[in-house]
Amino acid sequence: MVDRVYLSVEERGLLNKILADGLGQRGQRDPQWSAARIALARSLQITEAPDLKRFAEQSGVTGGSEIHARQLTGEGAEQDEDYTDVYRALLSVYTGTDLFADEGEFHRHLQAHLRRGIRDITEEWKEDSSFADYLLRELFFDRGEAATAGEMAPELAERVSRILGQIGVGARVVETREGPRISRFELELAELEDLDRLRKGLGKIAFALGWGENAVTSSLAPGERRVYLSIPRPAATWRTVDWSQVRDALGSPAAKAMALPGCMGTDVLGAPFVFDLAEAPHLFVGGTTGSGKSMCLHALLLSMLTGPTPPELLLIDPKAVEFNAYAGNRNVRGGKPVTSADDAMGALDELVAEMGARQEVMSALDVRNIAEANARGAGLRRIVAVIDELGDLFMTKREIEVPLIRLAQKARSSGIHLVLATQRPEAATFPGLLRSNVPSRIALTVQKASESRIILDEGGAESLLMRGDMLIRLAGRPTERAHGCRVTTQDIQEALAR
Repeated sequence: MVDRVYLSVEERGLLNKILADGLGQRGQRDPQWSAARIALARSLQITEAPDLKRFAEQSGVTGGSEIHARQLTGEGAEQDEDYTDVYRALLSVYTGTDLFADEGEFHRHLQAHLRRGIRDITEEWKEDSSFADYLLRELFFDRGEAATAGEMAPELAERVSRILGQIGVGARVVETREGPRISRFELELAELEDLDRLRKGLGKIAFALGWGENAVTSSLAPGERRVYLSIPRPAATWRTVDWSQVRDALGSPAAKAMALPGCMGTDVLGAPFVFDLAEAPHLFVGGTTGSGKSMCLHALLLSMLTGPTPPELLLIDPKAVEFNAYAGNRNVRGGKPVTSADDAMGALDELVAEMGARQEVMSALDVRNIAEANARGAGLRRIVAVIDELGDLFMTKREIEVPLIRLAQKARSSGIHLVLATQRPEAATFPGLLRSNVPSRIALTVQKASESRIILDEGGAESLLMRGDMLIRLAGRPTERAHGCRVTTQDIQEALAR
């Protein structure tokens, strides 16, 4: 008999949002099982089994929740309302194990699938969008017979041409290219005035195709009267990019020439997006819950660990969850992530002292930066401090801003770099003096245009598509769109074993 399954406070909150905002049952005393069954269905669609350790039982969590077996599977109810054996059969086929013979294993797998399904809905459903549309797209769309991006291209090109004509833009589709999530059309405009008409009509194009106001974008293309028009495709046609697919790009000659090559995913056409963190030289990452921020950080960490000369990593994780897998790695400063605000303050003060010591070494060698110092035998190793949930640190210990600003202002030449991340991008978590000294930014999906402006100094991130969709603005470069790759627990373990 399955007794009950346990959820964290965040997972309970998501189920309540599904009930209230998604299913329109706000204020009703409806148990959470109806939303939980949707989460189970979402997880069972995924071919890869959930990590039983990551999604293990959450009993004893303060503020958490429990769902009894009768509510979730109908166990003990009348025969036509008891679906326990149906779930047991589904999970037995899924795992290739006889879960009728092992009650404990059945419970573990049921718990893991429920929690993974909740995580995926968190990442996929934007709360300001229709939950009914989400269900139709993710649960009821026939994935086995879904059209590929290539199969959809001619039909979409025809629709685009028709819509352009309706808004008075004279244009011919010259070429169509398919990325992991976006179709990019190269247009040849009939007249110069069509450029203004196109830019003013982007919202109408998005509306006609069923997207948000700023989802369709345009940019100038090489050639006479040529323009790129980038249009998102339905989620069912998206192509997931795994870490293993972008990892090889870090071995390219261009990446090998970089001091700290990083790759979080691909550009809109599917080419690996590689940049040098040493040239950034500091990075701010912001995105709401489910936007893919954590996956972005893991991809960046794996990029640095995969390189020929991994830096020393100072990992600060106030929630004590995200960086646990890196504990014990020889490249982690102190041997484990820092989790308390006091310890974080001490670790950053140590970095400030290290910066001062390195500046003295460079002064003695009469050089300007770490590269020149190492060319003269200094043997200094680059250090990257990665802080997840900067907002939590500031709420607990506001004075932590002082060493961060000093490092942001002066640490570049000594080979010390900052990666600061938060799911609450606001003036309080990214104050002006720190912002002016952290020139490189990554914005994943945010809730409001004001949050996008905090990260990028411009809007746009509020219209992204969740699940790793991001806008990247590196120092001295225009804003570029990219899609994050998927990093699994196995990917992290393999990188740490190198």
